[in-house]
Amino acid sequence: MDINVDKALLKVIRTGEVIIGANRSIDAAVKGDAKMVVIASNCLESVKEQIGSTDVPIFNYPGTSVELGPACGKPFTIATMAIIDVGESNLLNIV
Repeated sequence: MDINVDKALLKVIRTGEVIIGANRSIDAAVKGDAKMVVIASNCLESVKEQIGSTDVPIFNYPGTSVELGPACGKPFTIATMAIIDVGESNLLNIV
């Protein structure tokens, strides 16, 4: 089953719980609150390394932060976002 990532991201934003931002996403991953972290392709390496050092699954979004923001229905860039609750989305199936 193919999953449309952009639609799944939009659904998790609307029906679930997410944390947007690198520092807050790192905190959620370190504390174990995040079920998954979505990282844009142009995210800083230091942020990727900090999140990668946790046991939280990572989804590397194929687009940049400029593309990830609008894909989530937001009018700003998003480099990282932590998924706390997927809601009605099937986003966790892509990891």
